[in-house]
Amino acid sequence: MLIPLLPQFPTKSSKMDTLEVSLNPTMETDVAKDLELWMTNLPQKLRTTPIIHLAIPGSHDSTTYGITSKSKIAPDAEPIYKWLRFLGPIFKKVMVNWSKTQTVTVTLQLQSGIRYFDLRISTKEKDDHFYFVHGLYGDEVAKILDEIKEFLETHPKEVVILDCQHFYAFQQSDHERLMYLLTSTFGHKLLPYMSHMEHISLQYMTECRYQVIVVYRSDAARFGQPLLWPAVCFRNPWAETVSIPKLITFLTDTLKSRNPSMGFVSQCVLTPTTWFVVKHLFSCLKKQCLLPLQRDKYKWLRMQRPGRGGLNIVISDFAEFEDGRFARAVVGLNRKLLREGERDELTPIDGGR
Repeated sequence: MLIPLLPQFPTKSSKMDTLEVSLNPTMETDVAKDLELWMTNLPQKLRTTPIIHLAIPGSHDSTTYGITSKSKIAPDAEPIYKWLRFLGPIFKKVMVNWSKTQTVTVTLQLQSGIRYFDLRISTKEKDDHFYFVHGLYGDEVAKILDEIKEFLETHPKEVVILDCQHFYAFQQSDHERLMYLLTSTFGHKLLPYMSHMEHISLQYMTECRYQVIVVYRSDAARFGQPLLWPAVCFRNPWAETVSIPKLITFLTDTLKSRNPSMGFVSQCVLTPTTWFVVKHLFSCLKKQCLLPLQRDKYKWLRMQRPGRGGLNIVISDFAEFEDGRFARAVVGLNRKLLREGERDELTPIDGGR
């Protein structure tokens, strides 16, 4: 005997669940679930939000993982380090411990959600190549740029910001060679400089096939370089302190004064002085400057929100630490832009030209 199926009516509980989800879209949208493709998978509202209003994780001194005990002292090294080179292998180990701010490759950083890279570049005597540096010489620049390009080729909706922060032992001719290397490597993927940034969203960049923004913090690129962005477009204030309270106050104050029409970088890092290093000579950067900051860093991040005038790019040492916790926390802040009431503060833009 067939028993007729009775129509299913929603219970009071299921109605409330549906209502709660509809009022709180963050319940069904985990924007940080897949960090390798987090930009690709953002809801349309976020993909049409200006990138200067999104929360974007970055790494500080991004390429220092290439520094080893065999690395030579670089031009940016503090004078005291050059004077103490006679100590040989022991001192070189100390320098490595205090120069490395990252321990995984740019490919692994990209796969872990990092989309902003802090680059310090130098020439080397009797060598035509460029190298990344932080007290010691690291990897060759061309090699790392190719690595980033390879990732972008297979992730067409992801975008990176390459910030050429400092240049050491550079002549004008060296700048010209480096600028050519950057533009020839990324070609049509480079977003040309624009005086207004509030129309630039991930959707806009995808539709125009742009994936790379290169910031070039040197007057050498002031004229005749339409594919490179000047420093003023991504202000990058530096606290230069080992005091956690001073750092947190600095991060809060500078964020309040940011230009909402431009990009902004918050450097969530402690900076050891030479004498701080001497005092903790046989320790390392991670133990003295990362671990003590963790609790306050995440407490500060939880209090921030992206959007117009809010948090934009945030950088950290050892970005891969604790299985990508930092990138996950920063990307996750974008959920706040999905909440009701944000419409008054944020105006989505057209993703087309």
